[in-house]
Amino acid sequence: MKITSKMLTISPYISVAWKEISSLHTKMDDFGQPLALVITLRNLTQVEVPHLDTLALDEIFHAFSRHTEQDKPEESKPPENPLQFSLPLKQISPGIPIHAATAHNPQQANFPILPPEVLEKVTQIAKIFGLEDSSLLPKAEPHCNCVHCQIIRSLHGDAPEPTLTEEPISLEDLSFRSWDIKQSADKLYTVTNPLDANEHYTVFLGDPLGCTCGHKNCEHIRAVLST
Repeated sequence: MKITSKMLTISPYISVAWKEISSLHTKMDDFGQPLALVITLRNLTQVEVPHLDTLALDEIFHAFSRHTEQDKPEESKPPENPLQFSLPLKQISPGIPIHAATAHNPQQANFPILPPEVLEKVTQIAKIFGLEDSSLLPKAEPHCNCVHCQIIRSLHGDAPEPTLTEEPISLEDLSFRSWDIKQSADKLYTVTNPLDANEHYTVFLGDPLGCTCGHKNCEHIRAVLST
């Protein structure tokens, strides 16, 4: 692979001037690993380059972004903002390379919401890669917070998906109440099914021990004894 300020050469797949490239994106596998780099030329031809590692992909995206910025007319370039360009183009945030934004990754469905300044920066980079018209973009996957879906929502102007949090479950939440028990007289208890008020029994804890269900050692007697 050879990258210069004018050309991108990846033998034997392609050798082309940067100005002839319209956009770049990567195909990802189910585990979020890059399968191939897809290069779309201005004549709408697409070229797939497989077996590129993460470092090579980052270098290519960085070079394309740098060329696109340099190729803009001076009057069209936005004024520099030190905060806006404080992050390196080859990374969204530490450990997240820019090509992660180009494909939906279900493995990152619970990825934390990106800070607004980072999301704005990556959205600008995505537009450089030919994503200016948000009406042509697919919708983000529901309830997915992978980097790709967060950027798609930003391009569409949609609100971010809230991060799902797990609520702790107490022992009381896990307990199951089989019967409602109410004392009606001395040693006399009414046992009622909490799901069916028509199912109820009377338990006597005197002598002889008994229940109106007619069975000895029934669950109704055990329920009263356990309270």
